[in-house]
Amino acid sequence: MGVTPVAAYVPGHARPPGALSVVPLDVLEVLPSAIRVPRLTVVDVRGDPVLSGTDRLRSDPGRGGGPLSTRTMEETARAFALTNVAWCARRLLDVVETYLKTVLPSLRILIGTHEKGARRWGGGHYRLPASSYSELPEPSPVDVPGEVHLGSGRAYVHHDGARYLHAPGHNVALVSHEVAHHVCRHIGDLRLNRLRPPRQQTNHRTAVEEGTCDYLAAAMIGHPDIYGWHREHVPISDPRRRCLSAPWTMADFRGGHDADPHADGSIWACALWEARSRAGEAGHPGESVDRLLIDGLADLGREQGVARSPESRRARRYYGTLLSRMLGACTDAALAEHLERVMAARGIRPGWSNARARDVARGFG
Repeated sequence: MGVTPVAAYVPGHARPPGALSVVPLDVLEVLPSAIRVPRLTVVDVRGDPVLSGTDRLRSDPGRGGGPLSTRTMEETARAFALTNVAWCARRLLDVVETYLKTVLPSLRILIGTHEKGARRWGGGHYRLPASSYSELPEPSPVDVPGEVHLGSGRAYVHHDGARYLHAPGHNVALVSHEVAHHVCRHIGDLRLNRLRPPRQQTNHRTAVEEGTCDYLAAAMIGHPDIYGWHREHVPISDPRRRCLSAPWTMADFRGGHDADPHADGSIWACALWEARSRAGEAGHPGESVDRLLIDGLADLGREQGVARSPESRRARRYYGTLLSRMLGACTDAALAEHLERVMAARGIRPGWSNARARDVARGFG
């Protein structure tokens, strides 16, 4: 089909979820329940056709659809989710591929997964094939390169003075966060899944990966309060809000098997966002930090010999390790000094383990 106008939410000055817009998208094929674009397929897996014609590529969001909406609103909401997800995902992937002059493995995104009957799922995750899963088992094999799964939505939020079903496929930040896991897997390979059998990869995420994905989501929407739309009831001071303008430092780091990597990852994400927000002090646009992060991930992904070194494997969990790679990729002394200074104020230092940084931040070092 070629470049085609489709409907999507464009983040910016408009309140979340963004400004409803018609945007250009390179569409390869439109199927009854799917849309294919370069190296990306988005599928509604709930069974009945969604895209009955090209006009459905510019559907109204239908206030998220859902069980309390009309049939027409539900149908348009599902059609809108397909184009919105495709545009959001391709936008982030284009940024990464342009920076690195590379092509990422193809990604499949499924909408309406992990639902039985009237029971709806309101979340999203990135899945790699594994022998078992700690929650939400997979009814069919997962693609070896990885998949993003999004629910239909089950909770309502207020938007423009009326009820709106929070459909994950309508949330630009949520989609961007999950697609960012695909970037981490194939650019940084933080858990070294390339060394595991193709269908026995790990889905356990580290804090540095969750924080990196939160940051990339914030960079895509241009705002630190990435989940403010559907978590407005959660105070910004609560780690569950995952707002990148929060003052978290390594003194707040928990670590360990029982710690939430999303909450710990907020420390890394907030530090990156502050560096981005203040990059002008070093004479650079905020996007310079985005590029340093992606370059740092790529450098980490190219590391050889880690299969024989347990310590090298552990070091891939440290904020200080990725910071060192970012600084090594930086060719501008002023920008490197700026990044190191902002990170140090949060307790993050090049090469330090998370435990050491936490202990020093708490005054035990």
